[in-house]
Amino acid sequence: MNILIVTPFYKHDKNIASVRWTNLASRLAVKHKVYVVTQPIDLLNGKTSIEQDGLIKVARINQTTLYEYIAARFFGGASGDDWQTKTNETDLTTEENPKRSFVRKVKDEMLYRSMFQKAKRYTKQICKNVLPKQEKIDVVISSACPFLEMLFGYELKKKLGCKWISDFRDLPFWEDKNEDTHREKKIMQQCLAAADAVVTIAEKGKAVLSDGIVEDPEKIHVITNGFSMADAMEGKTLEDHCLHLVHTGSLYSGSRKADLLFQAIGLIQKENPELQFKLDCAGGNNETILSTAQKYGMQDMVNNHGFIPRKEALRLQNEADCLMALVSYRPGSLAAKLFEYALCQKPVICITCGQGSGSDETAFVNQLNLGLAVEESEGEKAVFRLAEYLREQAQRKQSHQPLLFEPNKEAVKEYDHDRLVLKFEALCRQVVEK
Repeated sequence: MNILIVTPFYKHDKNIASVRWTNLASRLAVKHKVYVVTQPIDLLNGKTSIEQDGLIKVARINQTTLYEYIAARFFGGASGDDWQTKTNETDLTTEENPKRSFVRKVKDEMLYRSMFQKAKRYTKQICKNVLPKQEKIDVVISSACPFLEMLFGYELKKKLGCKWISDFRDLPFWEDKNEDTHREKKIMQQCLAAADAVVTIAEKGKAVLSDGIVEDPEKIHVITNGFSMADAMEGKTLEDHCLHLVHTGSLYSGSRKADLLFQAIGLIQKENPELQFKLDCAGGNNETILSTAQKYGMQDMVNNHGFIPRKEALRLQNEADCLMALVSYRPGSLAAKLFEYALCQKPVICITCGQGSGSDETAFVNQLNLGLAVEESEGEKAVFRLAEYLREQAQRKQSHQPLLFEPNKEAVKEYDHDRLVLKFEALCRQVVEK
């Protein structure tokens, strides 16, 4: 098969979002002809480039419009994001804010128009500069994050007359409750009606898509994120009496908070002041962890490394005693970081922030028996459970005993990219032969 993959992140060292298609594309290319179209690593200054990367022809096309360039350069937004309209979700609910300003509506109109214009222009660039004229593409895979690449896939299917798989690494929304989500839902309904298959990474994502977005539920498939065994490192721990916790990844403007962690450690230190803890964190917005630690008088236990290359993050994770994941309650989203943690073979502490209960991340940690998963919605119960777990692990570390960790190794293997690529290959064949 000839496969065209359109994804915003590919071989991007400082972005975990690139792991999915960096690994899957290379595996598909062993048996199929694969083209990857992505964006430059430097979004604002990157130039268009096309080169052969092993078996894959990779095109980095600068997709930033003047509209986005101005937004990112002068208004602090990220290219491709709804820079001028992002506010707290509660501010956008119909009940709390029924009347939006005229200016906001005009900006919204400009944003969505620019997205459709970009998709048409991007499609022309791909067909003219990337694909050989005599080459027939069998299937386009667009990996949306959240849905701009869906528009690219929609336009490419029309232009190339091929099959199209729309892959959602994240969903744009999980609850239709305001003017933004109403509009996004209509766009998704229009585009996904033309898709030959729709992929989401979590079962709850399938439920969201089935609820009035994708008319035919049989078109929806669940193919999770995963890990590559090639990234595995030999696990090491620091030889001391301190329990070392490591958190890597973005906190997304502070929406993921570490209060439960510091509250639990505070309980432990009242009864067991001899137990010591250290927290190393790396990634975006991790200064919020430090400010939270200061609130509880625990800033001395935190070391913020800032943004570091992925190899350095993997090294940091492999030196940890326990890995900490702060995630947001968002049905249909399953944090890619957890798969990287599973590869490290270290105990995982997963804290779901937000008022929802039963997150996909909690189910994942429990299914694989990776450690402890608690949710902010549990209230004090979560703090006590977390304190008990941390206390026992710290006591074991202090007495040089192995930490509690008995993962379901067979279940973990199912998330190796070598196995996940077989699911994508089978889906490609299914839609091409249909």
